[in-house]
Amino acid sequence: MSAQTPETRAPETSRMRGLMLVAGREIRVRGLSKANLVSLIVTVVIVGVLAALPTILGGGDDEAEKIGLAGTNATAMESQLNAMGGFDITMYDSAGEAEQAVEDGTVDTAVADGTLYSEENPDQGLQTQLEAAWQAATVQTNLAEAGLSDAEIATALTPQPLETVTLAEGESDPVTSYFTGLVISIIMFMMLMTPVQYIAMGVVEEKSSRIVEILLTSLKPWQLLGGKVIGLGVISLVNLVAMVAVGLGVSAATGVLADLPPGTASAAVSTIGWWLIALVLFGTLAGGVGSLVSRQEESGSVLTPLIMSLTLSYIGAIFTLNAPTSTFAQVLSIVPPFSAITMPTRMAIATVPTWEILLSIGLLVLAAAGALALGAQLYKRSVLYTGSRLKLTEALRRAA
Repeated sequence: MSAQTPETRAPETSRMRGLMLVAGREIRVRGLSKANLVSLIVTVVIVGVLAALPTILGGGDDEAEKIGLAGTNATAMESQLNAMGGFDITMYDSAGEAEQAVEDGTVDTAVADGTLYSEENPDQGLQTQLEAAWQAATVQTNLAEAGLSDAEIATALTPQPLETVTLAEGESDPVTSYFTGLVISIIMFMMLMTPVQYIAMGVVEEKSSRIVEILLTSLKPWQLLGGKVIGLGVISLVNLVAMVAVGLGVSAATGVLADLPPGTASAAVSTIGWWLIALVLFGTLAGGVGSLVSRQEESGSVLTPLIMSLTLSYIGAIFTLNAPTSTFAQVLSIVPPFSAITMPTRMAIATVPTWEILLSIGLLVLAAAGALALGAQLYKRSVLYTGSRLKLTEALRRAA
């Protein structure tokens, strides 16, 4: 048995080196382009603003409401409001003084002898809290007048709280889960749409400028197509990581991060995995169909089926947000290519059986492998062809 020499290992090294050269070229040309950098900066700023939006909109929520109290039940009501928290309370000797304090702006709202004083219509939430405190204070005063001790009054005013039994364990707040799923579906859609279009446009650009003929003198067709998909995939991944980092950073700085669902981190990691498989599927097909035309004006026609597939996948994910347990949502989250966006979205809002996740991954990987084979064949047979648009069947019949 002969030993393997450096000469016999050289072709494999050369193949990988060629693949990485093309990928590096795409990163330098596309990733460091002014358009991509400006787009990244704008997107990151938008993400940061959106992450800080809850704090911006709720900036005044932490300020204590200034409440004036007077009358028979004032002391009892003060204890009720102190138990609720979030109130700056001022006691007055009479209802007239409390009303005057509202007119002067000393307090925001005043309650005296069953009357609520406010310069304008009070916030519905605030009014509900004051109503509850007034009723509890009235009951407390009536019980005291009936001769009950403070301990008996406290027992009467502190009923046993409802016991909560969660039938579906592990599910987070439905509203938060809904928006988490919505964000995942939007990110998946945008992070697939952009590189798919860039891959097809890059193939057509190289073909129309005839630079591909020069590149193919030293590189294989699969190296050109694979390097393009890898390079643009790296660029998209960097953009995605930047957005996630800024979003989580701003959320942590503003204190919103603690309010996110417990499974947000695992959902994000899972989404990256689904995105990588989907990028292979759509990216290689984009390169293959892009090689069927020789002009940029014609690229839209060959990309239409892929764009429609991505759009339908996104629409399916939106449907899943509203009916994650329906049969339609279950089918969409398993059948490729729709599963690429629908399944991670469904996983963010509902508990999905493990066998469905594994089946979905397996079918998507098989679809990606088939797309890789088809896209590579189309590219190999059509990239040197110039002229009118090639039909798919004609391209497959051409000599490789």
